[in-house]
Amino acid sequence: MNGKLTEDQVLQRFRGNMHCSQVVLMEVAEDLGYDREEAGRIATPFAGGMLRGDTCGAVTGALIAIGMRFGNGELGNKKQDRICQKKLTEFQERFTARFGSTICRDLLGYDFSQPGQTKAAFADGRVYAVCPGFVIGALEILQELLEAPEDE
Repeated sequence: MNGKLTEDQVLQRFRGNMHCSQVVLMEVAEDLGYDREEAGRIATPFAGGMLRGDTCGAVTGALIAIGMRFGNGELGNKKQDRICQKKLTEFQERFTARFGSTICRDLLGYDFSQPGQTKAAFADGRVYAVCPGFVIGALEILQELLEAPEDE
C-alpha cells in the first residue's frame, strides 16, 4: 500500500462518490500489479453489501484483493485454491473479531435492501461516522495478509 489512509482521506473518497469496496481495492490494486481505475470499476457493484446490506463493501474489496494476490487461475491447482481459501477465511475471522460482523446491515444498522434505508443512513451521518473505520480496518488486516507468506 502506498502509505496509510486516514479517516479524512476515506471520507474525501466517499464524498467523491467512491464506495467502501472501491476504496479498499483501489488502495492495493497497483501493489498487486493491477490498474487502479480498472479495480475501481470492478469493485463498484459491491457497495453497500451489493445494495442489499449483505457482505460489507470493505470486506468484499479486500476479498477481491486476496483473490488477485493468492487466487487460483489454473485448472486443477488445489494448492493455490487452499492458500486463497485460508487467506480469505483468516480475513473474515479477523474482521469479525474486530467489528462483530462482516454483514453491512449488522455493521451499519441500516438495511439497504429496504426502501428509504440507504437515504436514511446517509442523512443521519451513520455511513460517514462508521464506514471509514471499516475501510481502514479492512486495509490493515488485508495488508498483513498480503505481506504474510503463502502457506497452506
